[in-house]
Amino acid sequence: MAQGAVSVAMKRTVITGRILGLLVFIAAFFLPACREVATPGGDAPDVFLGSRCAWMTLVNTFSHEIWHSKYFLAVLSGWINPLLLLYLVLLLFPKLFWPRRIVAGAIVAFIAGTWVLFAIIPLVPLIGHVLWIAGILLILAGEAMRRSERI
Repeated sequence: MAQGAVSVAMKRTVITGRILGLLVFIAAFFLPACREVATPGGDAPDVFLGSRCAWMTLVNTFSHEIWHSKYFLAVLSGWINPLLLLYLVLLLFPKLFWPRRIVAGAIVAFIAGTWVLFAIIPLVPLIGHVLWIAGILLILAGEAMRRSERI
């Protein structure tokens, strides 16, 4: 297979992956994302939809008390969605490779912060969270390619 054909096929694969990732990412907002840990003899744990988690974490950005507690990690996770939108906008400008890469790195770091928060609080990730992460990683996967093959 010629180098040009491989490059075209690779670009098509990345575009397909990003579209699929975006669809999975959006679907995750309508699914249960996390729940509190169940305690024996206690009430049923609260279950939070992805959209509610996104809203609560983003709104708490403006709470001074949150920034001085362990819940600041929740605020960082709330910024994953706006950063992903910024990433998608940066995809429209191929020459903005480094800003796009920095945003992608911040998203991955904030995802790790979300998992630390789950361990600290503790919260149990559910299917919405798993699909949210999978969608994000599908969208960002194109950054792992060589620059000559990147779109």
